[in-house]
Formats: sequence, C-alpha cells, structure tokens
Amino acid sequence: LKRNLLSLHTNISTPLPPATPSIARVLKMKATKMFTKAAMVVAVALPHAGAELQRTLSQEQEQRELMHFTVEFEECLGKHLEECQAIIEQEVLDNPSIFDNRSSLNFDVMEVRSSTASQDYYLVGLRTNAEETHVDGILGDGMIFYPWDWCNEVDDCYTVGPWDCDIGTPLTVEQCCNHIKTSVPNPDVNGNSIDCYVDPPVGSASNPIDYGRVCIHVNSENIVVHPPRNE
Repeated sequence: LKRNLLSLHTNISTPLPPATPSIARVLKMKATKMFTKAAMVVAVALPHAGAELQRTLSQEQEQRELMHFTVEFEECLGKHLEECQAIIEQEVLDNPSIFDNRSSLNFDVMEVRSSTASQDYYLVGLRTNAEETHVDGILGDGMIFYPWDWCNEVDDCYTVGPWDCDIGTPLTVEQCCNHIKTSVPNPDVNGNSIDCYVDPPVGSASNPIDYGRVCIHVNSENIVVHPPRNE
C-alpha cells in the first residue's frame, strides 16, 4: 500500500514520518507551525515586539508540536470486520508516528442501512452543517435523499425525494423535516410515517474529530462498505 500526502504545508520544519510500503493512504495533515515562522518574521521587522512574540512563540511551540494525520484504510474495503480491524491494528503497530504514537485505535463500528428491512427504514437522514444550525445535505448543497421507494401498499410504491432544504436560506432540521413530511403525508404499508433523524458531520459539536477513533461502516453481514478513516 502506498501513502500519499494530499495536502501539506511546505514551510513546516518538523520532518514527516518516513513513508513505508505498508501504510494506508494519508488524506490530510494538520500542522500549525506556520504561525511560528510568520511570527519570527514580524519579530525581525518590529524589534520592539520581539519579547512579547518570543513568549508567544514558546507557548505555540509547546502546544503545536504534534501533527495530526487522517488515514484512510482502503485495503479494508470489501473485507470482513474482523479482518479489517486486524489490518488497522497492524498499521498502528508498524507506524506509530502516523497515529500520534498511539499503540491502538478505538473502533466505532456502524451498520449501514441496506434495505427497508432495517427497523428505522422510514427515517430520512438530515446531514447538518458543522455548527448544527441548518441542514447541509451530504453534498453540501442542501439536497436530501431517501434511498428506497415509499409503499402505501405492497403494489403501490413510488419514489420520494430528493428534497431541497436550501431554498435561498438553509432550513433548520425542524423546517427541513416538516418539508419532507408534508410531501409524504400517508403512512406506508407497515403503518409508519416518514420522519427524520439528525446526522451531524465529523467535526461538529455532537461528533467532534477524534484521531484515536476509526469509523468503520459495515453491512448486515459485517462486510466493510466504505474505507475506514480515523477522524
């Protein structure tokens, strides 16, 4: 497996961990030592500000020494959950510097709804923005999708959605859900009415970034359906 850096600040003085043939693809690296170099330039230009800036630099250097990587484990795709977990555990052991010198990662395993056989099939996921103030949709354009037909009777099924929850002004979760429920007023063949659940993105207050966590999406047979990521 090949490790690719997709984004990297070129003026970082801290060396990158050595690339190895086994490491999974690195998606992004957060390194905030750019501030340090910029501040040094200012200190030279404004000598009278040097003492204060030096104190700030020392604090910044202590707090920002660590670089964080988001790693995507593409080799897990299509494999059984246990095999995927073993792959990830071995990557952490082989490349601890990529994972903030952790010896292990926490697995957050989520089963992806695959059909209307799921108990919560009648719920529409509403992906919010990071601030969780309005609905963004998975594509960031306010569009909300439902993956299955809606069946009033066994032989009376039809497509519902997509719904536009950004009509000039992004709708709140409540407004968007009301819009969806108004468009599908009848209960289905099982007596369930369409409804919604909130899906905050990674990085929001309800779902903060955690580089010690790996999110693994599996189907009903515990087969990995999306490349896991530590985020």
